[in-house]
Amino acid sequence: MKIATWNLERALPASVQAERQQQWLSRIDADIWILTETHLGITPGEDFVSVASGLPDRPGAEDERWVQIWVRTGELVPLETGDKARTVAALLTQPSGQGWVLYGTVLPSQPDHQGQTFAAALATHQADWKRFQGVHPEAGLIVAGDFNQDLNALNYYGSRRNKQALRQALDSVKLVCYTAGENDPVHRLIQGQHSNTDHICLTQNPLGQFRVPLSGPNALKICAASPITSALA
Repeated sequence: MKIATWNLERALPASVQAERQQQWLSRIDADIWILTETHLGITPGEDFVSVASGLPDRPGAEDERWVQIWVRTGELVPLETGDKARTVAALLTQPSGQGWVLYGTVLPSQPDHQGQTFAAALATHQADWKRFQGVHPEAGLIVAGDFNQDLNALNYYGSRRNKQALRQALDSVKLVCYTAGENDPVHRLIQGQHSNTDHICLTQNPLGQFRVPLSGPNALKICAASPITSALA
């Protein structure tokens, strides 16, 4: 199973930018896409189903959305979140019977009022994650999207205060970020000059009923895409 996230930067379906993005969506060929700053008219393929966040909390073109989750196979059931504008969640049941709670988000960018907006949004996210783990203890949790915060040692984007709060929130539900540190695609491809802010985080099932394989024929492949790096092998 291949998971990918990409901020489409509010591209509209008929634009040249969207045409180029569509080529990369096909090339990356992910099984699960979490698209952010997206449009309902942009899809990774006809064989996908989706759930999207509600009306954005900012002016924009018709059918723009902060985040939309696309899945190629399996049953997708929408779940309620605490922030309908900037988040979306769904329970994915794969043909194998394995369940995943998928959570897509765009956290607020740049700290204001000492990071209070970011902190408030993160608290809502964290409450959602804990609630979903309580209601669906048999399912794994995948959180992905535009966090507007790097998670590397040296600060690149966001603030150290927000970074620490984000790390603590992820740790509280045993989420591991697979697009930070040595796995950061932007940091790696641009020789450490920048860091990634689009992340994919996964948790192991708290009951220990399954493990996420990161190698071998059934490996879970993670791909963080952006205008800087369009694919991570």
